[in-house]
Amino acid sequence: MAEEETQPEVATNKTVAEDTGPIAVAEAPAAQAAPPVPPAPERRIAQRYIAHWRAALVSVSDGGVRYLGTTDNICASGAAIACEDHVPPQKEYHIYLEIPQATGKTPLVIQLQGKVVHTTLSRKVFKIGVIFKQFHGDAEKVLHAILAGGKLKPLSSGEN
Repeated sequence: MAEEETQPEVATNKTVAEDTGPIAVAEAPAAQAAPPVPPAPERRIAQRYIAHWRAALVSVSDGGVRYLGTTDNICASGAAIACEDHVPPQKEYHIYLEIPQATGKTPLVIQLQGKVVHTTLSRKVFKIGVIFKQFHGDAEKVLHAILAGGKLKPLSSGEN
């Protein structure tokens, strides 16, 4: 005959306050899939507009480092720029935007300073998120006038 194993007795505190009821223990559901994660809330405040303008980014710390690209969309506080090269994030750049004018007119170039907040590779193109920090000359006034002018198509929330 096999000997029975005995477990050592464990002392428990059985004192319960009079006004508390029994404690219910919820059992974990058996093998359920995790619920889908909702999309992150939109953090952008300003309306974005579709704009495909030539853009140049020149490193503030090293003026010799330059990147060329095209804006995908723009707002009063930043832009999404497509570029063939990886642009290091968390660095500040002088940004030059070439805004097309009516046929035959020289494009308008505005200069500002911004910070690259993210760089993501998407379909063999780097998507760069830039926050504008400082406008040079009348760049802020010009940009606001263009955005308010009604000629650019607003970017819907599903587009990127």
